[in-house]
Amino acid sequence: MQLIDLAEQRRLPDYLIRLGIRHLLKVRLRDEYADDVELQSQRYDQLLDELRQSPIAIETDAANQQHYEVPADFFRLSLGEHLKYSSCYWDKETQNLDQAEAHMLQLYVQRAELKDGQNILELGCGWGSLTLFMAKQLPN
Repeated sequence: MQLIDLAEQRRLPDYLIRLGIRHLLKVRLRDEYADDVELQSQRYDQLLDELRQSPIAIETDAANQQHYEVPADFFRLSLGEHLKYSSCYWDKETQNLDQAEAHMLQLYVQRAELKDGQNILELGCGWGSLTLFMAKQLPN
């Protein structure tokens, strides 16, 4: 039995799991930020090959079952006011989850260079947190 099996079965104490994670991260960061340009190039090419051979989505049925079968009340209790569950942006001034959600939504608007009066076709998924945010920020 490998250590990963023991960890997944919750048979290892938390401190050992954290120690293992730190070790794996240290090795990964060393590899990713090596001073050897050729090694970096090989790693980049390897990543591209892996991505090309990988499916776009993995275990979608299980993910959908785990995600969409959870009662909406759970998300109302655990997410912020925008009900944004895909990501947030926490800068040094961010004090709470509501602000972190709003910061991320504002960052989307800024990076997309959206302006009031534009026609915007939003093809995202989820509960429409970005759509609702844009409707408030860009009412025309």
